[in-house]
Amino acid sequence: MKKITILLCLMAALLLNVNILPSQAAEVDVLINKLVEKGILSQQEAQLLLKEMQKEGARQDITVKETAEKVAKETAEKTVKKEAASGKWASVPKWVERIHFKGDFRLRYQYQSVDLTDGTETNRNRGRYRWRFGAVADVTKDKKWQVGFGLSSGDGDPRSTNQTFTNSFEKFGVKINYAYAQYKPFEWLTAIAGQMKNPLYRVQDLMWDTDITPQGVAVPVKYWWNKDAYFFVTPALFVLDEYKSNDYDDPWMFVLQGGVGANIGTMWAKGGLSWYANQKIKGNILEWSSHSNTRNADGEYIYNYSSFALDAEYGFKFDAYIQHLAFFGQFVSSDADSDYNGWLAGFRFGQKVKEFGDWELRYSYRYLEKDAVLDVLPDSDFYGGRTNAEGSEVRVNFGLAKHVVFSLDYYNTRAIDPAQGKTDEPENLLQVDFNFKF
Repeated sequence: MKKITILLCLMAALLLNVNILPSQAAEVDVLINKLVEKGILSQQEAQLLLKEMQKEGARQDITVKETAEKVAKETAEKTVKKEAASGKWASVPKWVERIHFKGDFRLRYQYQSVDLTDGTETNRNRGRYRWRFGAVADVTKDKKWQVGFGLSSGDGDPRSTNQTFTNSFEKFGVKINYAYAQYKPFEWLTAIAGQMKNPLYRVQDLMWDTDITPQGVAVPVKYWWNKDAYFFVTPALFVLDEYKSNDYDDPWMFVLQGGVGANIGTMWAKGGLSWYANQKIKGNILEWSSHSNTRNADGEYIYNYSSFALDAEYGFKFDAYIQHLAFFGQFVSSDADSDYNGWLAGFRFGQKVKEFGDWELRYSYRYLEKDAVLDVLPDSDFYGGRTNAEGSEVRVNFGLAKHVVFSLDYYNTRAIDPAQGKTDEPENLLQVDFNFKF
């Protein structure tokens, strides 16, 4: 009877899943050995009882481990969902949240043909790419102070960030495209210093190539009278060159631009007048010139190219397949004695290209006389970036996917006033682009 009672107690402990700690397990072993010595249990019964207890302990260990793993997994999933919903990650430093990155990549096939004065034609086929990557960092929490930078492909040409496929798979370098500091004390006032994206209003690239990032300081002001109308003023000082020999000879450019804009129902309009007060350009030579302005015998500029320029656009919005239609124009007149005017007129219609199937068509015609603008500034794709040029540009954009755009850009250009003994040397340029934004 006593033997049966002991066995029942031990079995009950097993059935009730009583956890036995290591110290307790040693005491159980001593107890079972005593029972064997007293003859209550046989050696075979004792061994069988120990094996059963060991099996039960192993099963409990597995159960505890599985339960712990399940709880840990559920807790981690809940934490991740909570952090993702708030837009913050506990493991990411706070300063990372204040930096915003963006970039783009463009693949291009380019075909160019020129009819030379001797009656022959030159043709050139090129594969090219453009890579740009930039960031803006909020220095302060209120975002009044910011620092920005941008890197790009290219050889340093201020009017191009293209890289041509060439030189037996040569590996190319990366350039600083822009780097600036910005202070925005009010919503309507910004101060920028360094090398910056062009802060001036331009409807097209008659005077400024879109790749130019000026160096200097600018203070753009944009103030809304009401929800539909505003005015803007942008004073800027840009450094064009720096000579070690004599600071007095350093050429620079002061710009003052002002204008107004308005949204009236389904229409919009915007216009700006700019004054360029250039200094120390006359008698100097600038890098990256297209050598199309009038020069003296030493190759130096004979004008400062101070000028007035006008930009304007007028457009309509629609709730249809064609979402907008706009007309735009530019005019510039310099301080040169002759050949000092330039103008551009064009239109665009279609959709804002954001998704698959979106499209836009753009056409413009320009006429840029020899000394209308400084020859380091105009669009480098239009007649090689030279002045004394006229012609048409047609561009079509089509959305292949979100942030992916296919473009065709065609230029038909020629010289306005051919050099003595030369023809106008007409040029055709076709660019086929795949643009990726990220």
